[in-house]
Amino acid sequence: MKKLYTLAYPRLSTPDSGFIEEFRRQHDGQHPLVKAHFTMAFGCAGIDEQAYQLHLEEIARQHGPIDFVCRYAMLGADAAHAYAYLVPDEGHSQLSRLHDALYRQVLAPTLRLDIPYVPHITMGSSTNRALMKSLCDELNRNGLDIRGSVDSLTMAVLENGVITDLTSARLSG
Repeated sequence: MKKLYTLAYPRLSTPDSGFIEEFRRQHDGQHPLVKAHFTMAFGCAGIDEQAYQLHLEEIARQHGPIDFVCRYAMLGADAAHAYAYLVPDEGHSQLSRLHDALYRQVLAPTLRLDIPYVPHITMGSSTNRALMKSLCDELNRNGLDIRGSVDSLTMAVLENGVITDLTSARLSG
């Protein structure tokens, strides 16, 4: 089944990008599928691609670039997996408001109200919750100060286990 996503690929320094991608290569099975990102709108099916794209472009025109700083690794979990997330201190509310804006109009029917939105970059995933907790502790113990910015939104499609970026819109508001 084909699902559409909105991703925000962060602009990072070369050392921070290298650190994140190497850590993800070691600990996140999705590393080969997609580079580090904030998921701004989660996978949804049954939405017209053109309507989705027009909505994404409209939202991008209303919001400006977002600077962020991640200083904390947080444990996340769903029914089957646990995750090590990098969560921004600065930029958290702006990323959350951008997420909220995306879920108006065309995406409104797909908003999950049963889980809170926490902006994050996934660093690791596993069915072993204790392992993911130890990775978070390791990241936090070593001290994090990952600075970056988000200046565009990317519409991507997940189909047959492959994520493909379709189009991007600059945050210009």
